This record gives sequence, structure tokens and C-alpha cells, in this order.
Amino acid sequence: MKFTGLLLLLLFVAGQVSDQGQVRSSDTGSGTQLIQRCQTYFEFLGRTGAGRADTFERDPFGMGYCAGLIRATAMLAESLMPNRICFPPNTTGSHAVWVVVQYLEDNPSALTEQDTELVLRALENSFRCP
Repeated sequence: MKFTGLLLLLLFVAGQVSDQGQVRSSDTGSGTQLIQRCQTYFEFLGRTGAGRADTFERDPFGMGYCAGLIRATAMLAESLMPNRICFPPNTTGSHAVWVVVQYLEDNPSALTEQDTELVLRALENSFRCP
């Protein structure tokens, strides 16, 4: 079951194809795109009222992609690499996203790399096992 989840995530990330069956632009799946999507996600979380709806309308897919990619990577890493990442008991999904955003902001030279690799590296750096 664990390997099925990993396989599905890898297939999703490796085969990012548009609805028209064409491969998306080369920045798809990069740290540059991920940081933009995650920053919009935090802007959405911090807004209330009409401002929140406006933020959501800008990139709902991107915000979901950010949160989902980080959560899926965290869950897979926790189950498949239990000694590499250890989350404190009260860690929330938004905290994990914040950790990744901070890592990306602190390492701008890595933004051209694959987003899944960056997420894993950010989580490993912030939630090291004792």
C-alpha cells in the first residue's frame, strides 16, 4: 500500500500534462512555481471577507497543489523514511507549508530544481529526527 501511494505521487509529478495532452511549460514543477503558489496560499489563509474570495479566485489549483504536494510528500516520507523526518506531535499542514516557503526563500539558487525534491529537503532540514 505504501508503494502504491509513492508510485501515484511519482506518476503525478512526472507526468504533469495539460488537459490538451501537451506537456506544460518547463517551470511547471519547479521551486519558482511552488513558492508563488504557496505564497498565494498564505495570503488566502490570512485574508477575510471579500479579500479572501479574490485571493482564492487567482489560483485555486495552485494553492491546492502547494498544500497537497507538501502534505503528500510529508506523509510518504514519514511512512517510507521514518528515520529521516520526524514531525512534532502538534505540527499542522500550514506549518509544514511555512517551513517549505522559508526554505525556498532562504535558498533562491535552488528554485529551478524539481519541487518534490525541494519539499523533501526542506522538511528534512526542519524536522530532523533525534
